[in-house]
Amino acid sequence: MAVAQGTCPNCGAAVHFGMASSMAKVCEYCRATIVRSDRGLENLGKVADLAAVPSLIAVGDAGTFAGHPFEVAGRLQLDHGKGPWDEYYVSYSGGQSWGWLAYDEGNWCATSLMPECPLPPYASLSVEGTVPLGQYGTYTVAEVRQGKVVSAEGELPFPVKPDEIFFYADLKGPGGAVATLDYGDNTEDIDLFVGRTFAEGELQITQAGPRHVDDTKTQHIKCLSCAGDLPLMSGARAERLGCPYCGAVNDLAALQIVAQQERAFAQPEIPIATRGTFDGIEYIVIAYLRRSVKVEGERYPWEEYLLFAKQIGFRWVVKNEGNWMWSVSISAGDIDASAMPKSVTYAGKTFKRTSNGKARIDYVLGEVFWKCAVGEKVRLDDFACGKETMSRELSDGEVQWSHASPVPWPVLAHGFKLQK
Repeated sequence: MAVAQGTCPNCGAAVHFGMASSMAKVCEYCRATIVRSDRGLENLGKVADLAAVPSLIAVGDAGTFAGHPFEVAGRLQLDHGKGPWDEYYVSYSGGQSWGWLAYDEGNWCATSLMPECPLPPYASLSVEGTVPLGQYGTYTVAEVRQGKVVSAEGELPFPVKPDEIFFYADLKGPGGAVATLDYGDNTEDIDLFVGRTFAEGELQITQAGPRHVDDTKTQHIKCLSCAGDLPLMSGARAERLGCPYCGAVNDLAALQIVAQQERAFAQPEIPIATRGTFDGIEYIVIAYLRRSVKVEGERYPWEEYLLFAKQIGFRWVVKNEGNWMWSVSISAGDIDASAMPKSVTYAGKTFKRTSNGKARIDYVLGEVFWKCAVGEKVRLDDFACGKETMSRELSDGEVQWSHASPVPWPVLAHGFKLQK
């Protein structure tokens, strides 16, 4: 049942608002942004067409995550300079409350608007700084950036303007807790959103809304360089793909070649598309990367294999100096970095720094979940506790952590059914 309705001021089409918290809606016929006010419906101007980004959910869908029912009312498309991403405006309890749902590197993140509390100014934030959020606890800044609005569809809790600049910080707390500080244009009040991440296996979707990208296009593509047929093993989760036939790196949303590498002369030890079972979960190898770090003028290489399992997301297998490691991404909120740069504490263990430098991507085959670029560099700090390691990757405005533990090659070979 509509809480407000009328006609589009631009094209005259019928307009219905289904949520009391919705203040704007993009007309599905003319793409004008329509704003509710005490003067009726006003036209704020047209938004751009949505970028052709494959998506796992759509406006109009319904579902549950971790047992909580929701409906997808709207979609924002945003960009901080590395390609667009989607965030979904969702209603809970039949429209009694609302929040945001987004997909992030194999996990889903759900947040809800919280009452106002004292929050720091944007200019005071820095990556890995801590932010007290009152009753919600203390969080670590994992990302602080500014971006712009690319496009939108459906209902929204506020008016949007194309290319509007916004400021934000993503925070991580312990145990999968997350928060976002939304500064808008950095001149008004700050909105606080708090929630948590959850694995894709906890999400159940009933498809009801229209898909803007044909599902068949998320199963196969043809390399834009050599026309080789490339199956997409992670479907709508892939951002870029290194062609195993010619080496070209394809951007799947922009449909363009972003790098031209040499063709792979030999198969990786664990070939792409190999399936393996570990701890009762079946994974598929979807990418192979060669990376290196320069220390005191000498370059040290290693190899990384990206694995995907729908129910839990992404994992890594790393080969470095003949040793194999199983690597998992870790929330910055679960790490005590107060003794940086000498050491960090995770899961009750102290890891001492063993090395640091600039890590570079030298080669990529298969599909990856970010705008991977050959030559892409991050600051890398490695920490060790016995045979376990922690790795910190710091790029412009963002930090990411991972934890790795050794895994014998015979165990990997058995799981992937390879020759030992």
